[in-house]
Amino acid sequence: MAITTERLPGARVSMQIEVDPDLVEKHMEKAVTRISKQVKIPGFRPGKANRRVIEQRFGSAAILQEALEELVPEVYNQALESEQIDAIDQPEFDLESTEPLIVKAIVPVRPEVDLGDYEALRAPREEVTVTQENVDEAIEAIRRQFAVLEPVERPVEWNDHVRADVKVQVQDHPDEHEEEDAEFPVREGQVVSLPGFVDRLVGLGVGEHTIEYDLDPDIPSEELAGKHVTYQVNIKEVKREILPDLDDEFVGSLDEEGVETVDQLIERVKSDLKTQFERQTTEAYHNEVIDLLIARAEIDYPEVLVTREIEREIDRQSNHASHTPEGLQNWLNAIGKTEEEVRDELRESADLTVRRALVLGELIDAEKIEVTPEDIDAEIDSLVSSMGVPGQAGGNMDAIRNLFDTPDGRSSIQNQLLTRKAVERLAEIASQDEGEESEGAPRASRRRRRGATADAAAEAAAEEGGDDDASTDSESTEASDADETSDE
Repeated sequence: MAITTERLPGARVSMQIEVDPDLVEKHMEKAVTRISKQVKIPGFRPGKANRRVIEQRFGSAAILQEALEELVPEVYNQALESEQIDAIDQPEFDLESTEPLIVKAIVPVRPEVDLGDYEALRAPREEVTVTQENVDEAIEAIRRQFAVLEPVERPVEWNDHVRADVKVQVQDHPDEHEEEDAEFPVREGQVVSLPGFVDRLVGLGVGEHTIEYDLDPDIPSEELAGKHVTYQVNIKEVKREILPDLDDEFVGSLDEEGVETVDQLIERVKSDLKTQFERQTTEAYHNEVIDLLIARAEIDYPEVLVTREIEREIDRQSNHASHTPEGLQNWLNAIGKTEEEVRDELRESADLTVRRALVLGELIDAEKIEVTPEDIDAEIDSLVSSMGVPGQAGGNMDAIRNLFDTPDGRSSIQNQLLTRKAVERLAEIASQDEGEESEGAPRASRRRRRGATADAAAEAAAEEGGDDDASTDSESTEASDADETSDE
């Protein structure tokens, strides 16, 4: 065979394969034999009609078509092996010529990722601060959990609770939304039903009211932005909120271990808020530095990876209903969208997910990040401990451990840890002072992705979503698709 290859954008390779005439003739003869066995020809037993008879009855084009069924896969696989092309999905075939026989195949291949000088990446890390306002709001939220609601005969004021029948009609929306006996608080900055609704309840008394206004044109929902809304509200009851006094007696009633006084409650709240803010800040920082890494990197990847990620997300959102055509259609009917609409909505996020997973996989290679069996054991211990119940029998704890300590479970945990370590290493690099050098020389370069590491980065990303330290959107794909090969 004469083979010509060309690298195309989108991690694809075009192969032009000119097939030896003798090989074509061999497959033509095989095709004649198959056709002869499959059809009834008067005067001939099955499989005994010769080529001339078959050509006269069906034509040479039909024989060639039959021959191509076996010939094309054969020459394609030989060309893959000869040119050392690492295909990850089925090719697109095109017959360019029959004399001589020339087959063109466009095949998606492994992504190529060049991180560039990633060790020079720098991004300031936000300092976590817990303000007195944060503490006051948190303590007030605790007091509200134990508030008493007392009916009052006056117009609605901020922080009251209202019980009402509510009907709302939105411009250009045929359906009216109605809720009877709805009870909700009237708080500044809190959205109930639609933005601006609770603000217009302040000052209204018990009875029927009509509220009309235009929604802000800058609200996130394009479907609702700037639309005129009309509310029919029947306020049945107004209740004022009476909060318990913030004293040691109230704090003692909370039954929080180690917290018996107001001062101890304040310190506990400060500590909890700091932990919460640090977790949120770390997550946001991880997302930021991964996106900065993507901006620096050169990534060439096939569209099929995005398509697969979209399919995974559809499978997740539909709770696996997409496994059957009927189940998929039922789910689409339930959400009121077409499959094309869902795929279009998911494309942008799926594309970003793939790019994030690919750069993390390359970083794992570049930094030679590894996970030991001891790391996996420690993670399993942590998972079991977090799921255990104090005083639970040892046998039950062993059962929980057995859920994780399986070959598949350990592999999944290994991949999660690989991604977590990669994100933490990237954050370590990016958070250094300007001019400060990271340990070790830059090792990133353009190269084909290596299967084992990409599998790890991929699965790691898909499993990592619930982790506190690295639960970024960037870690929610299985980029191992980039390393699945197809010789078919």
